[in-house]
Amino acid sequence: MANQPIIIGTVKVTAKDINGNNIAKQFNSVYSLSFDYNKGMISLVDVTGQFYFPLIPMTTLTYTMTPGPSATHTIVMS
Repeated sequence: MANQPIIIGTVKVTAKDINGNNIAKQFNSVYSLSFDYNKGMISLVDVTGQFYFPLIPMTTLTYTMTPGPSATHTIVMS
């Protein structure tokens, strides 16, 4: 049986691609979200797999969690 997260949340990531375009991605049923400052990466695991986003090219990082029965997590990278 798969583990169910205690807090059901959504993580939205907006990052710039190599051409400078903003790319938005929403993750549902997130199992873990971790910041690795030594490697400069964000690691996110959800039902579809594990994803990595670099911290180094960002000038702004905003992480927001709204508590409640269905918490919302928002990460904005620019």
